[in-house]
Amino acid sequence: MGWYDRKVRRVRDPSCGDTRIFLELEVRRLDCRNCGKVKRERLDFLADNPLYTKRFAYFVGRRCRQASIADVAKELALDWHTVKALEMQYMEAQLARVGRPGPQVIGIDEIAIRKGHTYRIVVSDLRRGRPILAATTARRRAWSSSTPGRARGRARAFVLR
Repeated sequence: MGWYDRKVRRVRDPSCGDTRIFLELEVRRLDCRNCGKVKRERLDFLADNPLYTKRFAYFVGRRCRQASIADVAKELALDWHTVKALEMQYMEAQLARVGRPGPQVIGIDEIAIRKGHTYRIVVSDLRRGRPILAATTARRRAWSSSTPGRARGRARAFVLR
């Protein structure tokens, strides 16, 4: 791989007091000899959006736990969609760290969404107090067939509300 070109990019980092911090770094693009394409150098400390660091993305995610997305966007002078994307990256990292839940006791409930015959089925883990699934009546069959046998086999009690 040889160099194709390089440019200086400004990347936002968490603020220090009232001062916004921007890092200026040189990002290189490389010419791949195998596939003939030009590829950007990957930097591990950048978020999925290359204009922000991972530290800033996690800061935004932690702020979104305490305030709404609109309030965080206003506070940090960012677009609502940018805050939403950074929060999603934070949430994905949190879910990867915790792992998939293995419910011991699940509760199944059917709730009416609006007048008429529109229902939603909610499956929740009663010990952890977390929802597992919220699906329409037609999707519940798909869930039961796609759920791994070990997850279905571990549940010791089913509570119908």
